[in-house]
Amino acid sequence: MGEIQEIMRQFDHGNGEWQQFIKSIKINNIHGWTNQEMLFKFPVVAVVGENGIGKSTFLKAAVCAYENKGAKNFYPSNMFMSTQWDAAAMAGATIEYKIRQGVHEKPLRWRKTNDWGFTPKKGKPQRKVFFLDISRTLPLDATAGYAKIAKIASEEMGNEIELNDESMQNLSYVLGQEYTRARFVGTNINASREVGLLTKEYGEISQFHQGAGEDTMLDSFKLLQTIPNQSLLVIDEVENSLHPQAQRRFVQYLLKLARIKKLQIILSTHSPFVLEELPEIARIMLVRLSDRKDIMYEVSSQFALSTIDDRAHPELFAFLEDEEAVSLFWEILKQDSARYDEFCTKISARAVGSCSVVGTLNELGKTHKLPYSSLAIVDGDKRDVFPNCLSLPGNLAPEKQVLTDLKNIEWNRLDERFGIGAGTLFKYLDDAVLLPDHHEWTKYIGDRVKKSKDTVWSILIEEWHKQCLNEEVATTFIENVYTALHL
Repeated sequence: MGEIQEIMRQFDHGNGEWQQFIKSIKINNIHGWTNQEMLFKFPVVAVVGENGIGKSTFLKAAVCAYENKGAKNFYPSNMFMSTQWDAAAMAGATIEYKIRQGVHEKPLRWRKTNDWGFTPKKGKPQRKVFFLDISRTLPLDATAGYAKIAKIASEEMGNEIELNDESMQNLSYVLGQEYTRARFVGTNINASREVGLLTKEYGEISQFHQGAGEDTMLDSFKLLQTIPNQSLLVIDEVENSLHPQAQRRFVQYLLKLARIKKLQIILSTHSPFVLEELPEIARIMLVRLSDRKDIMYEVSSQFALSTIDDRAHPELFAFLEDEEAVSLFWEILKQDSARYDEFCTKISARAVGSCSVVGTLNELGKTHKLPYSSLAIVDGDKRDVFPNCLSLPGNLAPEKQVLTDLKNIEWNRLDERFGIGAGTLFKYLDDAVLLPDHHEWTKYIGDRVKKSKDTVWSILIEEWHKQCLNEEVATTFIENVYTALHL
């Protein structure tokens, strides 16, 4: 069982082995948030959104929820400092929480008047809290007090801290390099200001000369080696200084650590590599609507990142559940050869995640909350659940609809398209549709015919379009798209 599946089993929708857990944070009158509530549905979540939308606002609010046991406390007065320029902008601001302690749920609240007052007045919950903000990525010689150490320190002093074997193995795995030792020492200039040292194949190097990723990860692993069970760990821009493979591996390590130590981990990110390592339930997207900011859940990584970085200016955004649905959408539109070029030029079709995300986007679009024209399209099996959305042809999920219809015509002509014998191919196709998860069907076929699952799907939907799709149904679907484009 993978880490994600095992965490889901142990977490059990919030009633499992995580005895300390922030269930939600609601923020009002801080940086443009107006009582929107962020829900945490998984022990490790990533918050994504454009610069300046407020990812760090929620991260900073999270670390203020608790009395930090045995360490420095985090307060809104420090995290959301009033200045002469923006004091009025936070007048009456509130941060509200729902937290779980064991089997009990407790509401908490910060409110800003002249200063920040906390409710309840007594009994603030205690928890170990760790906040790795963006300052962790500063080079050591740019950090206050360390320039002098770099220039004139001549010997080591103070207590040495060394990473254990397990931490060394994980650090080496994340960064993709072999390290044999990692330690932290003070110096004769300041014994309490530690310098990290890594030993590689050509010797030991200090953080003054390590790469940015090595520097950042070394400090992170020092913390993670001893982080207590049930702690809250918050990391701002988790991908900073890490190449794509390291980003993936670090998130994998955080998932493992969260499972073992029952940590709650809240990340912010702009990286598709981070999002793709997490299940949809762990993805939280902050969006800017026409009249407010808002929060969306269970989005696809493609939708989240393309919304942030989009150079195209389509006239209509079509939202579908997954890439298979997107491919089928375009295959149907091909039938209208006279208008297909216009569709390609003016429409951007995006896989956004679960049907609930499509439904949410449909409501936002119909109430003119999105800053662009949109069309939400659910799979055929969700037509009755979301009657206000356009649906793909058929009554089944796309993979089921296409392969069921092709099976009913005895896989006609598919052996020609795939270029292998009918007997062999048809056995693969028959076996594929017996798999319980229809999302695995095209991969199963592709693995056996030595083609990518995308190529398999392309061939299948082309033949389904030619041989199975009712022309009147296709025309109706195309006209609905054309109407949405020209509204």
